[in-house]
Amino acid sequence: MIITQQFNTNATKNLARAAYRYLGKDTSFSDLRTKVAKLSYLYLHELGASSRVAFVARNSPAYLASFLALSNCRSVTIPIDPDKPPEEVLKILKDTKATHIAVTNDMISRVREMLHSVGMNLPLVEIEKKQGGEYSNSFTPPPENPPSDNDPILIMRTAGTLGTIKYVAFNHKQLIHAATSLRLNYKLTSNDRFYTHMSWAHPFAFFHGMLFPLLIGATTVIDHGAEGNDLLDFFVESRVTRIIGLPSFFLKILLICRDEKRRIAAGVKSVTVGLGKLDPAVQKAIGLMQIAVANCYGLAEACWTIAMEAVQKEEEAPLRRGGKKVVEEPVIPDTSSGIPVGKGIVGLKYKVIDDNGDEVPGKDKREGLLCVTGPSIMTKYYENDKESKTTIRGTWLYTNEFARLEGEGETLNITFLARRPDGLRSGNEILTAEAIDKALKGAPGVTDAAGFLLKDSRNETRFACSVVKTPGTALNEKQVLEICGSKLPANQVPVIATFSDFIPRDAGGNVIRSKLSAQFSGALG
Repeated sequence: MIITQQFNTNATKNLARAAYRYLGKDTSFSDLRTKVAKLSYLYLHELGASSRVAFVARNSPAYLASFLALSNCRSVTIPIDPDKPPEEVLKILKDTKATHIAVTNDMISRVREMLHSVGMNLPLVEIEKKQGGEYSNSFTPPPENPPSDNDPILIMRTAGTLGTIKYVAFNHKQLIHAATSLRLNYKLTSNDRFYTHMSWAHPFAFFHGMLFPLLIGATTVIDHGAEGNDLLDFFVESRVTRIIGLPSFFLKILLICRDEKRRIAAGVKSVTVGLGKLDPAVQKAIGLMQIAVANCYGLAEACWTIAMEAVQKEEEAPLRRGGKKVVEEPVIPDTSSGIPVGKGIVGLKYKVIDDNGDEVPGKDKREGLLCVTGPSIMTKYYENDKESKTTIRGTWLYTNEFARLEGEGETLNITFLARRPDGLRSGNEILTAEAIDKALKGAPGVTDAAGFLLKDSRNETRFACSVVKTPGTALNEKQVLEICGSKLPANQVPVIATFSDFIPRDAGGNVIRSKLSAQFSGALG
């Protein structure tokens, strides 16, 4: 089955239901299905089969319709965040050998200027102007070149947090499994509407905020840049039930709620958090609004989702006298020894391995480097055989990240511990630098701090920390180490404390410890 067949199957069951909402207007699955068919003919005629189309575009109805239409043409979509610096966009275009660039109206001038600056000549596809009105309402592929479920139709960029940026190509089968396997985790109802503030160029947003709802018959609510009180109104008017986002976005929402003396729309059932963990105070505040919080962990190499906490079914709270509901205080999990990311995904298998590459056996708690296999896992990196050989072994993806597994099968629970360069094995346990962050948080004279790993002169790995001092304080290295020593076990106390102007973090607010390790390499002699 190809992806538009999956889409059409659900569209047929939900013809009148909204496929997406944009600028205050709902568009039905019936209308979107017709739009995709017309664009399929148009793009096949104008671009030809097997084009490689880079999307330097905002989230929009034209984006999702064009993606589906191009998949009918055996063409490849290459999502690029339009807010990336020009030099990064140009590198992606070159690396992926794009033949065309799809742009939304707001990006036309900027992309033309960018291409002109380096003498690059790629045709622009102005997707918001494409209608295909003269073509049929249903698409039949040419018999001499029909699409196959093994055709690559999407190239995603990895985050590059562990080294060089790489690219991953996925086919119809992998994308369909990655999207539809999320059903059990979300426990959907017939009126669910998904919203994300993130660009669909990020795999987390692409799968959870766009492809998943499209392929299972839910509604994609497309962001159009509302801010402040208007954003809270937007959630109400658009009847959003699921919000997909970064930890920093949910903090932003709560700050708006505080300033406007409002709450998140009562219709919101859950928030799905990726690329980091929520601050405990943020998670507590969201929980008190009776909104479920689900952590999600993934990698581009796995069509993003490797594990996700199940969104609990909405339960009726018991009533007090007078008819008022009891709002129970949410239980906030302890994340000092890792981020609980819930159950595995249907169809995927998991194991952790030790330093010798052997599987850590058993059903009880076991820690090591996480390996995953299943229908949505990449087969190799795009045009990078060297990296592919170290990352894919047999059918297993070696994630290069530490995790804790407990149980097996339906009872399996997964906790993300650390990226490999940020964790240290001590016997059967993985020690992480995050405990140092927690020990120093709120300490007198400390504005920000993070632990990381360094090699000493004997090539042994040791914990270190970096601190951003509060202006005007006389905090010194000895005092920092004493604070850590009073709060941490001996094997996690840093051997050196350094001072920085800032702590490097990624889009999810996670410390980029590899940058600190590089910045202070050689500090131990």
